[in-house]
Amino acid sequence: MKKSALKENSAHGTASFPLHIYSKVRERDYHVGYHWHEELEFIFVEEGVIEVTVNSDMVEVVKGQFIFINSGDLHQITSTGPSIHHAIVFHPQILNFDYPDTSQNSIITPITKGYLRFPSSTQIDGPLTKYIVDKLIAIIKTNHIAMELSALSIKIMLLEIILALFERKLFWELQTNVKEKQENIKKVITYIQDHYDKKILLEDLASLLNMNKNYFSKYFHQAIGKTPITYINEYRCEKAAELLKSSDLKVLDISFMVGFENFSYFIRRFKEHKRYSPIQYRKKFNMRGISN
Repeated sequence: MKKSALKENSAHGTASFPLHIYSKVRERDYHVGYHWHEELEFIFVEEGVIEVTVNSDMVEVVKGQFIFINSGDLHQITSTGPSIHHAIVFHPQILNFDYPDTSQNSIITPITKGYLRFPSSTQIDGPLTKYIVDKLIAIIKTNHIAMELSALSIKIMLLEIILALFERKLFWELQTNVKEKQENIKKVITYIQDHYDKKILLEDLASLLNMNKNYFSKYFHQAIGKTPITYINEYRCEKAAELLKSSDLKVLDISFMVGFENFSYFIRRFKEHKRYSPIQYRKKFNMRGISN
């Protein structure tokens, strides 16, 4: 079996301060497929628009807005035009205090263990949104100063965000059935990402969770917001897009390499997903000057 890229294993920051800020400047379309990590991730959009899908919920995050991604959440990020966004990725353990005071026991520990979850940005009102945006911008700027000072300043600002959310009772508790569904869907998506270039039957996916295929299809759609077949086709199209941009392989060969058995079907699904035919996409985004 191929090594799956579903769980992100990259180290973020340093051992003494596991936080890193990734600033992404994109002049054209941008896509990061479904993945998950133990770290928390706060994304702030400086310019443009990005679409962030967390589990089955797709949120359009526009200039000046943000989104929280909880530890363990399946998520993907897409933009169809120029954009600038900053991802603050950090291990929740940096929030901990050595002394187990009331705030540690009742707020911080439940957050670091994943029992308390950050809310959707759609649940946050205007004044609080501005307050959090100001904190996120300050964190991004503070990250460039001396480590000892920036680590302390960033930790304080993260705690201030948590305090503001907790005061308004915006955290929610993770239910056991939600956690179980997350793990099940991760298993299925891992299988798809490891076998996308081969024939994948609905029965194969359903058997991973000991379900019949009809119940499984509904279960997957409820969790991801799309059918298993749609997800497989979109994942294959993303793999095809990578090859169209980076190789001189013929479009026909690429369609078979990413798992499509019918070339006409590939053309239809690719244009539906990427808004261009494969040849149009290659002409627009391939820097090698290849046209077929």
